Amino acid sequence: MHLVLKALDGLNKAVYYALGFGLLAITAVVFWQVMVRFVLTAVGINISSPWTEEVARYILIWCVLLGAGIGCRKAQLIALEFVVRAVPGVLGQAMRYGSMLLCLVFFLMLINVGWQFVQIIGRTELSPVMQIPKTWVYWALPAGAFLMVINTIGLILEAIVTRRDIRDIGGLASTD
Repeated sequence: MHLVLKALDGLNKAVYYALGFGLLAITAVVFWQVMVRFVLTAVGINISSPWTEEVARYILIWCVLLGAGIGCRKAQLIALEFVVRAVPGVLGQAMRYGSMLLCLVFFLMLINVGWQFVQIIGRTELSPVMQIPKTWVYWALPAGAFLMVINTIGLILEAIVTRRDIRDIGGLASTD
């Protein structure tokens, strides 16, 4: 089981670096857009880069969905935990496991909806400026939701294998 969790964390590390590259790309594209619109225009050079807005938007969509997947591994997505932490140990843990199971159902529904988008809409729809198939954009939903599923399962497995309270694993205050 530890090997599975280690492999999952290795996958997350690769996605983490891909997210860093994605954010760097967004920064570069938006910087270029600002340069073209304001700086170059101010000095009399009039060129157009309509593709920059699309590229930045599509990379951001991927970054958000993949980042949410990584956040599931250490329970770092936004949550209201005051009730789960206020009730006694066993009941609080049961509530957390229950909420994670509901999240898993939701993530599986996202995979299904994302797959339908890829299959039905993505094949026929082109991006307005670059004229690329939107499947490249729509794949972000099933990919991110799949990452959410495996990372949520990984969090549950970690709690079971280490015999720790699932409420104490992950989170922003975690030192794991």
